[in-house]
Amino acid sequence: MADKPIVTKKYNEDLDVDLMVREGGILARIYLGVQGNDLKAAKKALENVLFKKLSAEPAISLLEIKMYDILKQKNDFFSGVAEVMFVSDDFRGFLSIILRYGPSAVEIIEPSEVKLNSDQMHCISADACDVSHMYSEQIIAMFKDPERMALYQRMLKGE
Repeated sequence: MADKPIVTKKYNEDLDVDLMVREGGILARIYLGVQGNDLKAAKKALENVLFKKLSAEPAISLLEIKMYDILKQKNDFFSGVAEVMFVSDDFRGFLSIILRYGPSAVEIIEPSEVKLNSDQMHCISADACDVSHMYSEQIIAMFKDPERMALYQRMLKGE
């Protein structure tokens, strides 16, 4: 990760974060990464996730996005990261973001503990199952594609 962000964008500066946390919200910071062999495509993908998808999430309020430069790694491979601070409406909304966006790191800033009733635990468990099923369906769909399947077989053989 580069030392300084190339883009810093603040959101919801008037939001009463302390009140949201007292009412069950989760103040968190996540790190989202991008990797690819095409610099422009990697940058566009990261920007799309940060500035379109995350900003449209109904269960969170973005507070700050810091996007760091996408750097060239070995073998013409590019890698970049972004730091996202947000407050979720509740633990369910927080976990939904984590499960669907797969950050490389997660920091829960506040609160220090969360209490859930059985209805909340049921909903969160159902959400986790939904995400697991979604990923399973995507993997199965990829294996149904003959070209992709041939590529995976070659990769497994070390070609």
